[in-house]
Amino acid sequence: MRKFILRLKVVSAVLLIAVMTMFMLPQKTEAATKYDEILYYGIEAHVEYTGSVNFTYTLDWKVLKDGSEGGVSWVKIGIPNENAEKFVPLTDNIKSVAYYYDSGDYAKIVFNRTYHAGETIHFSYSFLQHNLFTEPKSSTNSGWNKLYTYKFTPGWFDNIDIDKFEIKWDSAKVAKCDENLVGEYYVKTGKLGAGRRTTFQVGYRSGAFKYTKKTVSHPGAFFAKNGAVIGGIAVFVLVIFLKIFMGDSYSRSGYHGGFHGGGGCACACACACACAGGGRAGCSKKDFYGTKISTKRLRKVLRDGAKDAESETL
Repeated sequence: MRKFILRLKVVSAVLLIAVMTMFMLPQKTEAATKYDEILYYGIEAHVEYTGSVNFTYTLDWKVLKDGSEGGVSWVKIGIPNENAEKFVPLTDNIKSVAYYYDSGDYAKIVFNRTYHAGETIHFSYSFLQHNLFTEPKSSTNSGWNKLYTYKFTPGWFDNIDIDKFEIKWDSAKVAKCDENLVGEYYVKTGKLGAGRRTTFQVGYRSGAFKYTKKTVSHPGAFFAKNGAVIGGIAVFVLVIFLKIFMGDSYSRSGYHGGFHGGGGCACACACACACAGGGRAGCSKKDFYGTKISTKRLRKVLRDGAKDAESETL
C-alpha cells in the first residue's frame, strides 16, 4: 500500500508540474478601480426567419485612467452563448471582432490603435446569435409559456458604470412584450451601476419563424474549455516517454486519473445567459507559481520517486 501511495505521489507531482507549465494562469486584472466609464450601451435586435437574432452593438466607452500596461487597445463584451457567428465591424476604428472564450462567451473587439485617459471610443459591430429562444411548454397554454420566448440579458460590467443603456427590439411579429413600443421597436432604457444587469423579454407565436437551432464550432474555445483534458493526455504521453527512454518502472495497477475541463458561463442549448463583460487590454501572463522548470528538474523528480519506490520493495 505504501508503495502504491508513493507512486501515486510521483505521478501527481508530474501532472501538477506539467499542467502548470502548459497552462500558466494569466495575471488578474488590476483592482476594481474606476478605469473606464460607458457613456452609452446600445443594442438593436432583429429576429431572422430561422429564429436567430441579428444583434448590433454600439458603445461610447470613455477611458478614465491608463492601466499599468498602458491604454485600451481591446475590450471584451459578453454574449448570450457560444453559438454566435458572422461578427462584423461597423466602425473604421475596429481592427477585428470575433468570438472569444475566457471562462465565458464574449465578443472580443480589437481596435486599430490604443486609446488613453480622457479619450472616448465610439465603436459598433454586429453578429448573428443562435439558440436564444426557449420553446413553449406543453403543460400550459397561457401567458409566456405558450410562446417562443427570448429572455435576453446583455453582457454586464463588474467594474464599470453604464450611464445609459438602450435595448431596441424589432416589433415585427411580436406577440408579447412588456416594454414600451416606440415606432417600430420595443425599447428599454436606463442606467446601470457597476456589476448591475438588466433583462429584456419578448415572445412570438409558433408560426412566426422556423425556430432552427444551430451549433457553431469555435476551435479556440474548444481547446480553452478542454485544456485540463488535453493537459492530462500530454502528461500521460510524457510519463510513458520517460518510462521507455529513462528505464524507470511504474506500475499501472491501482491508479485511475480523471480530468475534467470546462467552466465559465454555461447555458442550455435554447437558454439565454451572459457573462460579465468589459475586460480591457493589459492582462499579462507572469510566472506566479514557479512553473518555469527545467527538464533536468522534472527528470530528477521522476528518478527520486522511482528510487524511493524501489527501496520500499527491498
